[in-house]
Amino acid sequence: MVKFLSEEWIEIGKNYMLEKLDPEKDLRSITTSLLGVVEHIPPDDITMNFYLELEDGKLKDFIVNTGNTFEEKEAIYEVRGNYGTYKSVLKGEMSLGIAVLKNRLKVKGSKLQALKLIKPLDGVIVALTEITDEFED
Repeated sequence: MVKFLSEEWIEIGKNYMLEKLDPEKDLRSITTSLLGVVEHIPPDDITMNFYLELEDGKLKDFIVNTGNTFEEKEAIYEVRGNYGTYKSVLKGEMSLGIAVLKNRLKVKGSKLQALKLIKPLDGVIVALTEITDEFED
């Protein structure tokens, strides 16, 4: 188990998704890209981004960087929220769908289309939940 948004988190997350998630069964062969913007990360109130790209249900890319902008790749969806909300989702205290519907996570792009992707993305959330056990307070 590893710290949320660390380099180790990315590597273990990639391996978990590649080895344990079935592209058809778990990810429903979706093709999409998502930029998660995590704001107000303690203790220094920084912003970090993670970029996730799936093609036909297969992990194509998974990147994390620090900073207010992410210009390496263009994502179809941007999901922006504070650290506490992401932490709640990854700890299983709140579902991704509820976080979006309650505007705790703000979606840039079609909210309706994004909500349709939540069920297939549950496999990714479960994968990240399985490997994440350390958070900043």
